Amino acid sequence: MRIAITSSMGEPSDPKTWSSAPANLSRALQAQGAEMVFVNSAVVSKFDKMAIAATSILNRHSLGHFSRFPAARAKMARHVTERARAAQAEHILCCTSLDAPVTTDIPYSLWIDDSWHLHHEGRLSPGFSPSTVAMLDDLDRTAFQGAHKVLTFSHYLRNDIISHYGIAPDRVVAVGCGSGELSPFHEEKSYQDGHLLFVAKHQFDIKGGALLLNAWPLIREERPQTRLIIVGNEDGLSRAKNITGITGHGFVSREELTRLFYGAAMLVQPMLGDPWGQVYLEAMKAKAIVVSLNQAALPELSDNGRLAVLIDQPDPQLLADAVLATYHRNQNELNQIAVEAQKLATESFSWSAVADRVLEAISQ
Repeated sequence: MRIAITSSMGEPSDPKTWSSAPANLSRALQAQGAEMVFVNSAVVSKFDKMAIAATSILNRHSLGHFSRFPAARAKMARHVTERARAAQAEHILCCTSLDAPVTTDIPYSLWIDDSWHLHHEGRLSPGFSPSTVAMLDDLDRTAFQGAHKVLTFSHYLRNDIISHYGIAPDRVVAVGCGSGELSPFHEEKSYQDGHLLFVAKHQFDIKGGALLLNAWPLIREERPQTRLIIVGNEDGLSRAKNITGITGHGFVSREELTRLFYGAAMLVQPMLGDPWGQVYLEAMKAKAIVVSLNQAALPELSDNGRLAVLIDQPDPQLLADAVLATYHRNQNELNQIAVEAQKLATESFSWSAVADRVLEAISQ
């Protein structure tokens, strides 16, 4: 099957696009015999956004998230259709609902981690007006209704596509998503000696960095030997600078990042709005215990919290208590959790397994 895979965030074959998810999935699909065509649908210009903003003001819609608006979607959809037809693609696999070619005669499926409804209902809602919310919700619904299959990262999202958008259950399949290139850690860890790790190349606050920094004095007060390593951008590093017990890194090589994961007792990353989180799977492969929020897809990634430590609210005291309680747990118990979490990450969420589910779904 010749599949045109699209991304509105850049070239799908580029490892820098969307945490390398389109590139990794494409390689796995190619390994199983699919012929891939790459369509970069990031064609909305600054001029387009200015025109959309002007139209939005006239129509009394909220401003922002311009790629979600009708004119931007239509331009991306035309581009996707033209490229797919030129390549004689048999199926289009969109990595977002935004560039869904709803009027094309080529079957298309969506591989997505979020919906407008869940985004609007979440902690990071942009606070749009009711009319704008309704319009964007209807645009997503149209994209879902026209799709051959809606392939979701999580069952959490699948349930929303079915219950809120009214898509038939047999057309919505939870296929998952893989993770980065980190190899599984096969040795036993000494969790008492391991450091805490936080990794975010952008959006430090949204990824939970501010919450972790607020919890840090509480952790150090009870356990002063605790060390935290932050891998992030300049914003996060500058705010963590000169705080006792914290070491910051900017860009690090894949080898160095692997070493930091392997040495970590816990990945403490209470992300406020991420619907999936490849970084959690990286930690699971490295046998680092995941400490985060009990929301979105993380409960199902951790067998309803059995294979992670989840808190119900983004509260510094709750986060500090969770970290300290994990350090106090039995070493053998933590080792068993880590082994099971690693097995889940490497078997259920390998790119090969995800590609199997994608091909099976779009072939039916």
